[in-house]
Amino acid sequence: MTTIRLRFPASRYHATPWGRHVNEGVTEWPPSPYRLLRALYDVWQRKCAKLSAAQVERILQALSSELPSFSLPQATASHTRSYLSANGLDAAEKNLVFDGFLAFRHGAACYLSWPTVAFEPEEQRALNELLLNLNYLGRSESWIEADLCSGDASYQCAPVGTLDLRGEAVPVAVALAPGSYSGKKKWIEALTYSTTEVMKQKLSGPPLLKHVRYALPSGAVDSDPVPEALRKRTPVQAVLIRLDGIVLPLATETIAVAEQIRTRLMGAHRKAMGGDKSKVSSLFSGKTPEGERRLDHGHIYILPQSNRDGRIHSVLLLSRLEPFNEKELDAVRGVRELYQSDGRPGVRCVVTWQGSLNDRAVRDPANEVRSVTPFVTARHLKKKQDPAEFYEAEIRRECRNQNYPEPLEVDRIDDKLGLFVAVEYRRNRPDDPARPGLAFRLKFAEPIITPFSLGYGSHFGLGQFVPIPDAQKNSSFASIKPIT
Repeated sequence: MTTIRLRFPASRYHATPWGRHVNEGVTEWPPSPYRLLRALYDVWQRKCAKLSAAQVERILQALSSELPSFSLPQATASHTRSYLSANGLDAAEKNLVFDGFLAFRHGAACYLSWPTVAFEPEEQRALNELLLNLNYLGRSESWIEADLCSGDASYQCAPVGTLDLRGEAVPVAVALAPGSYSGKKKWIEALTYSTTEVMKQKLSGPPLLKHVRYALPSGAVDSDPVPEALRKRTPVQAVLIRLDGIVLPLATETIAVAEQIRTRLMGAHRKAMGGDKSKVSSLFSGKTPEGERRLDHGHIYILPQSNRDGRIHSVLLLSRLEPFNEKELDAVRGVRELYQSDGRPGVRCVVTWQGSLNDRAVRDPANEVRSVTPFVTARHLKKKQDPAEFYEAEIRRECRNQNYPEPLEVDRIDDKLGLFVAVEYRRNRPDDPARPGLAFRLKFAEPIITPFSLGYGSHFGLGQFVPIPDAQKNSSFASIKPIT
């Protein structure tokens, strides 16, 4: 037995049956053995010339000596319509052209099997080489992957009257076996007859072409696509906005960028809600419908992300307690540009990703983290209070307030955050006094999803923590320094 497998990487098969016009929108199915043999001959001539003519002719004659059976994937008939230029004087004159094709589910394969055809190992290798070099069958957009395979398939399409199959009788083009051919030219030459030669000699068809009726199972080709079960949409709790501009904002402006993002989100959502301020999402405003501040940390975290050059290149929006609804996502997509002061050009914004809260695409787990923006306390250091104890207590209190596990270790590190030191960052929102900013290194018992933020301004990018690179995990760092 010899079995050839045809797979369709583009999940489509484009081929017009012999005797039909392309504009009829009819697609050949099953793939005709006559077309396959001619395609293998073409591959030999263009890509596998090292194979001997005698060897290739023996292979092709053997495949024509028996009618194959088919195992067919479920197909759906479809087509495209294109209005192409008529190549006339009037540029507006167009011709309607149909391109019929069959569509399959991803990974679908068609099998052709010749039950009594067998090859010697050398010829089998030659046939497989031809098949592996065959990259399309039918029209050039009809990509395929072909190879030899072993094993039995469930063959449901065969010549009428064989295998006790029932279904619609369809004509399939096959090549005459050498014993049935009586033309003047050699069999291999007759296989390669072109349309030009057929018309020149006023023949009704190529000398080696024969149509055999095959039983195609009912429903093998759908005229309408099979409806797929609706996939459950993953709740969106994280969105990444990319920034693009001639001059990107500095990391020291983290809180200012986050404030502007929030303002624009509220404006876009208010517009979507008909201009009613009372209907602005509490996810953006941070207030309840009664106008009171949310204390559950359920409003979004706006976390600007900076690169090695100290420039903010993206902004991560996180909603920890509830997913964004469609109106809120529309508002996020409505943030198109950020203003910059001092005559600097504006920054364009575009949503490049959205997904679940703990998606590894934008957030990685780690049990050792470090500050990338200053940690600012909401409370003040009291007189005679030990700074080390105070700041460690503040870190632990913030972790409890925001439902993070308490760290095993809290260590103050040098206040240099990338290219800047903590004091260079803006550390207050409008009408609030500037407060000291520090950098810390935390170690947890179990990995925690990063980035996350703690402390004053944590919803606006201050107090951000990211994983410590493996190379730095065992490095030494400074002890607690008093604040003056």
